[in-house]
Amino acid sequence: MHTPRNFRNGLVAMGVAALAVPLLVSSPSATTAGLLIEGYLMTGSGAQYIAPSASALSLVGIDGVNLTSTGAAVTATPQEAAGLVTAAKSKGLKTELLFGNFDASISDFSPAIATKLLSSTVNRKAVVTSLVSKVAEGGFDGVQIDLESLNSSHKAGLTKFLAELRAALPSASTISIALMATDTAAGYADEGFDMSALNASVGRFVLMAYDQHGPTWTDAGPVGGTPWVASVLAAFIATGVPKSKIDLGVAEYAYTWPGDGTDGEQLTVAEARAKAGNRATWDATQQEWTATLADGTVIWWSDAKTLGLRKTYATRQGVHGLAVWELSLGDPIS
Repeated sequence: MHTPRNFRNGLVAMGVAALAVPLLVSSPSATTAGLLIEGYLMTGSGAQYIAPSASALSLVGIDGVNLTSTGAAVTATPQEAAGLVTAAKSKGLKTELLFGNFDASISDFSPAIATKLLSSTVNRKAVVTSLVSKVAEGGFDGVQIDLESLNSSHKAGLTKFLAELRAALPSASTISIALMATDTAAGYADEGFDMSALNASVGRFVLMAYDQHGPTWTDAGPVGGTPWVASVLAAFIATGVPKSKIDLGVAEYAYTWPGDGTDGEQLTVAEARAKAGNRATWDATQQEWTATLADGTVIWWSDAKTLGLRKTYATRQGVHGLAVWELSLGDPIS
């Protein structure tokens, strides 16, 4: 993953229909003692972002490696990853290496590369061997799979790949998988995921419940507003994945939509606050901040206040935990 994951997740999130599910609009009050939190960190961001959130985290997902164009090999583990693993372990945290099919030559996830991997027994074996080696050599506690832009033709191959990876990794090593949100339980099969079959190999399913709106794929709106999050979580639970294996993804970053109609950008939470100043407004329905600047630029961001409410909601829903993208962009997690 060589660009922020959140810039690549909005395409499927467009047009998600709201479901009739209860929304959380109160202040966070329910106990979250049993809720585990994963924080993602992009290589290049720096290990200094781990310590401020360490007391709230159980795991750091470290970004990451990708398939090569042949579909039979994996890119080199970034040099910075070693320092991130060391920093996480010094705080008693587990780590997972993120693995995806992001293709830098097209600046997007590549279904063609994924097909080369998933349709070939030889390629799957080679990639499994490489991932097992990278996990061991890098001191990771496991791997998180982030294969995106798939379709129904990938279901059988993906199931085999995860089963083969599970068999090859030590039993103590974890496997999780990240999935873009869809509006129906059946939508995951269309995206190449046989949820029932994957359940045998996957320890945690991360629902990327963010990028509902974004500057290159929708008009201005919340990054992951609460009504939408509630609807996609309900659809995800309806797939039959045990709640004890579901981590609800939460955004900690901002997007802009310039008033002149040019492409917007991603900002850190701190940058968004600085730009918004006294124009910042809390949207109690979406449970995010927004601001419209003097030049017409619109900003939306999700921060610690959003996360606190999402913690309470996830606890009441009985899911396993939260997965926060991304530690260098947002507030420290308390």
